[in-house]
Amino acid sequence: MMARRKDQGERTMDGRFCRPSILFCALLASLLLGSVAACQPRQRTATLALLGDINLGRDVHPSAESLAYLAADMKNAGLALANLESPLAEDLPGNASGYNLCAPAERANLLSTWGLDLVSIVNNHSSDCGEYGALQNIAALESVGLTPIWDSSEPVYRELNGVRLAFLALDDVGSAVDAEAAVRSIRSADEKGNVVIVSIHWGMEYQSGASERQKLLARQFAEAGAAVVWGHHPHVLQPVEWIDMAHGKTLVLYSLGNALFDQVGLQDTRQSALALVELNAEGVQSVRAVPFVIDVQKSTVEAPDTATAESILEQMKIK
Repeated sequence: MMARRKDQGERTMDGRFCRPSILFCALLASLLLGSVAACQPRQRTATLALLGDINLGRDVHPSAESLAYLAADMKNAGLALANLESPLAEDLPGNASGYNLCAPAERANLLSTWGLDLVSIVNNHSSDCGEYGALQNIAALESVGLTPIWDSSEPVYRELNGVRLAFLALDDVGSAVDAEAAVRSIRSADEKGNVVIVSIHWGMEYQSGASERQKLLARQFAEAGAAVVWGHHPHVLQPVEWIDMAHGKTLVLYSLGNALFDQVGLQDTRQSALALVELNAEGVQSVRAVPFVIDVQKSTVEAPDTATAESILEQMKIK
């Protein structure tokens, strides 16, 4: 029997040799590569639901239905977070001014009912409940299963669907933030394999755009390894920015405005959005916004009309 030469291919019925079709070979290679790709493990993702400022004091009269409009999106996210502008205490100050936002401790239950998991409490109202108010605030939140983010140097760690997260809280309003210390904390958390989310109270109230200081701090945090910079305090929305770094992109939410507040002077303080941020171990993969409006009289969040929703999204400039 004649030995087959390696380059001859297959013998036909009439004894001739033919080579396999180039198209057939290409198709076979494509199928094999597709099978290999299908066997590769998919990157796990985690979704965060981020809100701006929540006030439970002064002229806000919250109820279990206050954030009902956002309940489904917050529930579907792995973790829901907000900045708690009003500290909670058992004994409210008797001589509180109009700028004091201290609220009753039992209102912590509402935050839990709304589906929040973590709340940043580092802001210019942290001391509104008096000398021991900060400790009472932490105790009230923890008593209902909420986690306060209150330390600028020691992150709150979470693992969500296999994605390791580190949350830091900073304040640049009550006093200037120690940027060098913040950078060290961010870099340390990043180097330990965490996706770092920085909550920061900053900027100027009622300004529709980020200040130069906000932009400077955002770049410093991005260079240190922050994946998300989540800002609040201006009480109005500010445009979103992506900062390109060698290690990836940093999402900067300069201000998410108010989530629930009693401010009526400016219409913009009553128009806001929930940011849904999808991450994997490499960082932010996508972000989308759920626009809403605040009904101050009812202390509720409501669906915006079409024109208002479009205006909110245009103001945020998410790309």
